[in-house]
Amino acid sequence: MEERNLLSEDLSTGYWIWDMKGDTPFDDPGLLAQLGYPSDALLNQPFSAGKLVDEDRIKFHEKISEHIAAKGSKPFVQEVRFRFPDKIKYFMFTGGITKLDALNQPKLMNGIFMDTTPRKELHRDFLVMKDFLDKTNEVARVGGWELDMATEKVTWSPVTKKIFGVGMDYVPVRGSASTFFKEGKDRDTLVAAFHDAVGKNIPYDLELQIVNAQGKEVWTRTIGQPEFENGVCVRLYGVFQDITERKKHEEEALMKKDLMEKFISSAPVSIAMFDTNMNYIAASQIWMASYNIDVNSIIGKSHFEVFSEIPDEWRDYLKRCLNGESFTKEKDHFVRRDGKEEWIRWDIRPWYESADKIGGVIMFTELITDRVLAQQELIKAKEEAEEAVIAKSRFLSVMSHEIRTPMNAVIGFTEILLENPREDQLESLRPLKFSADNLMVIINDILSLSKLEEGMVSFEEVPFSPAELVQNIYLSNKQFAITKKIGLNVSADTMADVKVLGDPVRLGQIIINLVNNAIKFTKQGAVTITLKKVDDKPDTTSVYFEVSDTGIGIPDDKQDYIFEIFTQASSSTTRHFGGTGLGLAICKRLVELMGGNIKVRSKMGEGSAFSFVLKMKKVEAEAPVVKAEPKQVFQGDAMSLKGVSLLIAEDNPLNVLLLKKYLAQWGVECEVAENGQMAIDMMRNLIFDIVLMDLQMPEMDGYEATKAIRELNGDYYKTVPIIALTASMIDDIKQKTAEAGMNDCVGKPFNYIDLYDKITYYVQKSRGLLAAG
Repeated sequence: MEERNLLSEDLSTGYWIWDMKGDTPFDDPGLLAQLGYPSDALLNQPFSAGKLVDEDRIKFHEKISEHIAAKGSKPFVQEVRFRFPDKIKYFMFTGGITKLDALNQPKLMNGIFMDTTPRKELHRDFLVMKDFLDKTNEVARVGGWELDMATEKVTWSPVTKKIFGVGMDYVPVRGSASTFFKEGKDRDTLVAAFHDAVGKNIPYDLELQIVNAQGKEVWTRTIGQPEFENGVCVRLYGVFQDITERKKHEEEALMKKDLMEKFISSAPVSIAMFDTNMNYIAASQIWMASYNIDVNSIIGKSHFEVFSEIPDEWRDYLKRCLNGESFTKEKDHFVRRDGKEEWIRWDIRPWYESADKIGGVIMFTELITDRVLAQQELIKAKEEAEEAVIAKSRFLSVMSHEIRTPMNAVIGFTEILLENPREDQLESLRPLKFSADNLMVIINDILSLSKLEEGMVSFEEVPFSPAELVQNIYLSNKQFAITKKIGLNVSADTMADVKVLGDPVRLGQIIINLVNNAIKFTKQGAVTITLKKVDDKPDTTSVYFEVSDTGIGIPDDKQDYIFEIFTQASSSTTRHFGGTGLGLAICKRLVELMGGNIKVRSKMGEGSAFSFVLKMKKVEAEAPVVKAEPKQVFQGDAMSLKGVSLLIAEDNPLNVLLLKKYLAQWGVECEVAENGQMAIDMMRNLIFDIVLMDLQMPEMDGYEATKAIRELNGDYYKTVPIIALTASMIDDIKQKTAEAGMNDCVGKPFNYIDLYDKITYYVQKSRGLLAAG
């Protein structure tokens, strides 16, 4: 009983007794507790327990029955399962008949039991792990092997047998594995490693080729680990792994790398290949030549050793490239060790040993120092050219002023003398006036062409009537045609009601130039101005302009050249008809800037026709239209400005004298200031109705003087009319004078009608004599 109690204290084991005649129930506190029964529960026999798995109940009954039938001569040992809510438990029962009755029949049976569940679970886990490892080895193509040195028994795992291409019933013996290794270097290497392992306790890990039982070459990783006891090898074990696929990929990668190296070495560009440590693998001949280095001296060396001057920024780019990024820079610079500055275009990107393994960096560079220096020279030349253009513009402005200022006096005094000439003066005055007018045409042409070449021409977009513009040009040139005894005709019937947006001044300049040329080169017949619509749409209309004549005509071989500057159809043209050969060049460029293309049709002795088409936006009929008034003979009252007080700010005595003569005829009282500062001082002390302000004067020019006057205290200084006198032909002169505070401007040479009209307009406006609106 004491032994029973000791066993029962350990719930994993117990002692059981079975009174087979029913005198004593099957009981044991430990067993009952293990089976989940109360300690006072009575079971008539163990296999009657309700928790016993049915299948095991039958087996349990069969085993006990066999034991009883043999009257204990056959041992009773049986493992059974009991079902619990959360799991199945295993119990091992052992025992036997220990007491017989009077009839020699089994009466008492006892024994021990043991909970074998932990052992079962451990065994199950072992089987699961073994299955997992077997499957893993199968996938990884890894097989095990073992050699017992005492018995010389060799064991191969199933995967090892598969690698060697033998059946699962193959029984290896010592030395049989070596026969599969390729004869020669591979087999000799394995044999030597085996002897070192067995004799010197040196493990081995080799990559060798075998020829398996099916004759297939297989790359294997062969690992051997010796086990020694008392200085003697008792066991050698290890693995075989099929690495054929890996070797195949490695060989492909090596082939690609070799191919890439060869490509880079012979590439017709500056390119180099580096490993992950930025050591040179290959470089092209152009790379070597560009940086004056020898390929044999850099292979295997670090790029940072070859080019120690590489800036930190570039090092960072390369570091990031090794992490998978790519970079390109079209223009970068660095300073060589000798201090020379170089310009470079570069591209870096990683190269891959496999899909996800970066092998290093490929770098493309191009030395563009010569190109950059050339570009810098071009930029410098461009800047110098721009400065030259500005200087030219300044020169033209000064030249315009210096030429037009004296011409102002020549033309002005000639016109005054022509008002009441003596008969003996007419013979001299008329040629003088003609020559002066022609000289002004030439000067204007030169300045116009210069502005076109510099891109300084701007175009307005105002409403106007093309038909009215042509009519006014007709009226302005009618007298010229009469003096030549030729006709001047206009054909514009379809354009009577057409209003468009455009620049009537520039368009007028083109047509006037063409009409003047036509009249000049026509000795008999007529000149015709034609105007018509050729493509009319809801918002736009395309207008056809043509000026034709019955003049001398243009030879076929000259028609392509007459639009070039300083070019005329014949060397005798200037001698007979005058001109500089600039007019048509100006017309051509203006037409092109307005979106058209000027054409010529001509036949020697029959005449010429110049035409172009301009696409223009339509305007509503009620929109105000700019009217180009024809020049009229002066009709003003000679003394209509009598009593007007005027200040002339002008440094040229001839222009002052001319202005005084004009103003005296109109009854204007005037004072003269020889520079801007004098004009300011005089205006502080005197009151003037209007000021004529020359723009270019010593000490202080007209711009500064006007700004200073506008800043003086008093409403008078803010409102007194100031008209600029300018010999400049710069397009934005009106804008500049307006920004300075001037009301208007009059060009030199003076058009005395224009001068009179502007003085009258601003004087009346300041006095409140103009009608509102």
